[in-house]
Amino acid sequence: MVMNEVKVEIVVPKSGLDYPLTYLLPERFIDFLQIGAPVLVTLKNRKTYGFITSVNSSCSLDVSNLKEILSIAKNSLFNQNHLNFYYWLSSYYHESISRVLDAALPSIDVKSFHLLDVYAEKNNKDSKECKKSSVSAYPISCLDNGESNTICKPDSFYINGGKNTPADNIKLTEDQLKAIELIKKPIKDNSYKTYLLHGVTASGKTEIYLNLLEYALILNKQVIIIVPEIYITNQFIDVMRKRFSKMLNPHEFAIFHSKIAKKEKLINWFKILSGEIKIVLGARSAIFSPLVKYGLIIVDEEHDSSYKQESDFLYNARDIAVMLANKNNSVAVLGSATPSLESYYNAKEAKKYEYISIKERVSGKFLPNIKIVDLKNEFKSNGSSNGSGINNNINFSDEMLSDFSKKEILTNIEQKRQVLLFLNRRGFSTFIICKTCGHQFICKNCAVSMVYHKGKNNEKSFLKCHYCNYTEEVPKLCPECLSDNIEPYGVGIQKLEDKVNELFGNTSKIARIDSDIGRNKKTGAEIFNKMNAGEIDILIGTQIVAKGHDFPNVGLVIVISADSLLNMPDFRSAEKTFQMLTQVSGRAGRGDMPGNVIFQTFNSSNYVIQYASKHDIEGFFEKELSLRREYLYPPYSKIIALRLIDKDFDKLQERAFFLKTIITKTIAINSEFKKISVLGPSPCPISKLNNYYRFQIIIKSPIVPKEKNISYMHNLIHIIKNEHGLNKFFAARKIVIDVDPDILI
Repeated sequence: MVMNEVKVEIVVPKSGLDYPLTYLLPERFIDFLQIGAPVLVTLKNRKTYGFITSVNSSCSLDVSNLKEILSIAKNSLFNQNHLNFYYWLSSYYHESISRVLDAALPSIDVKSFHLLDVYAEKNNKDSKECKKSSVSAYPISCLDNGESNTICKPDSFYINGGKNTPADNIKLTEDQLKAIELIKKPIKDNSYKTYLLHGVTASGKTEIYLNLLEYALILNKQVIIIVPEIYITNQFIDVMRKRFSKMLNPHEFAIFHSKIAKKEKLINWFKILSGEIKIVLGARSAIFSPLVKYGLIIVDEEHDSSYKQESDFLYNARDIAVMLANKNNSVAVLGSATPSLESYYNAKEAKKYEYISIKERVSGKFLPNIKIVDLKNEFKSNGSSNGSGINNNINFSDEMLSDFSKKEILTNIEQKRQVLLFLNRRGFSTFIICKTCGHQFICKNCAVSMVYHKGKNNEKSFLKCHYCNYTEEVPKLCPECLSDNIEPYGVGIQKLEDKVNELFGNTSKIARIDSDIGRNKKTGAEIFNKMNAGEIDILIGTQIVAKGHDFPNVGLVIVISADSLLNMPDFRSAEKTFQMLTQVSGRAGRGDMPGNVIFQTFNSSNYVIQYASKHDIEGFFEKELSLRREYLYPPYSKIIALRLIDKDFDKLQERAFFLKTIITKTIAINSEFKKISVLGPSPCPISKLNNYYRFQIIIKSPIVPKEKNISYMHNLIHIIKNEHGLNKFFAARKIVIDVDPDILI
């Protein structure tokens, strides 16, 4: 073969294909031939970009039948090590390699393809200038000089041109010191470890992160820090600006998330790949940063659902962090006040992770006092009754705040302390509840809440389990107390804001923050800055306020509906409720004064609410793990969800049952699959989305020690994907595979 007939394999991210394509590399490009090199090609008569994944294609096609590469960039975007991991992700998540690369790599504008070399050259230029003006890093003795209860005091620190002040001489607690010293060893030894850092809210986990980050930098290693939401990156930047000196210059730090401009992301990508950038901070997608000197990966609030991508490539950034550390002989730290049950199990029972517990807040601060307000009693004590003790003229959806809550708000405002009102957006108007006794309607087969379906066109309303498809009519009387006071349940944040303004608007400054407002970076930052400056008296928020915020003057947190998530039709509803309650409670009493929390609930005796009100996380874990073990839910099993979509309901239902038949037959004739069980098919709880009807089948396999449990399920999926009559639906994403789903809706 002559030089101008070199065949190369190209993966085209936007193609959706699960295999590389073979192209000819012209002789004029041979000097730039390398794994990960971006190329411009023609596919289906359109120009698009791809990446070289193999430099010696074994394609048997005659060169006359192959298209030529139109252009090639001089610098690659990944190396062989990164490519191997991309293929591992493709295999584990049963996703096409093209979609993996589409999610993992920066998007390239075809019209500006020629600018890739400009960006790479800018990286080289910046790197040279950086070396001329760089300052020396601290010697290792700075952290190991016998004064391990203090940190090095920097003179100045700047990121993106910011000017910074020296950090205070911070005294570390004994628990913090032990955690830092324990984790430092594998970082120094280049050995793999995953640590679950389980510390109560305000226990100083961030300070541990910063000490470990500093140590990794001293060893000239790269670090990834991922946080649940984009807006939290700003908090970390502020902390690091106040903290470090002489260890970073503006070209050694990068922020990665979906809002970063393409140009900036590409330039920083080259800097990371060259080893110049030492710290990458960002949301979920930052986990794909192409480090070359892996040292430390930190996953803050590791339990958070936002680490799971719920569209396109369905990966979990937390799990990827662990696997990256494992495959690169580095350290992963998973931090949370409320660890996921999977991580807790992996640390405490499976012993896959090292467990570090910090049970006290820093500076002797106390956890907040939590008061449960039973809304059933609120209805009984207000206004006239119908003889059953229930006032039919007062509805929770109208009032939303109990009398006790209103009094506590006034008390805090008078004391010049701030109030945080939390309303969970999920779980509303999807279930029914007995407003007399608080009874919840649970599926008799699956131990999850049943979804309320309002009847249309004179049809009867009904309850349905979206796991096993069990259905029953909405009862006229509560099976527990025989009351007829059964109603759909739910409120909205804007309605709550109107109510709070009506009650306190004349005397208090009130603001609202939710995901819609939070998407506007400027508006969201302004609200949080005003909260920190004491310019807001009452802040009303959704999940966005429960994640990582430190408002020292918050004296009162009120959870408007503590039991809302309990009614989600998902086996994780109890876990997510406990995490939500504990996290939002942790916003109270973080300053010098103690804080108080109010849980408003219709179900005050529920074990989740009781454990959360007592800060008893071990008790909750023990209870919840026993239930998971009984019903063989994760972490005692592995789950893969198969979601089917179609605009034609009848075709979709027929296909779902055909898929179930194929799965059942395949399991029956293969002994290795004998422990796998199948639930469904059933309509998803969200049964129609974007004009597509949705069904799902859940495949479950118990975790058996010393057995390759997940490999059996992967083998089954591989067989099903290639089944005649089904493979085209998998290829067209009419059947989507979700490995380790976070929520089954």
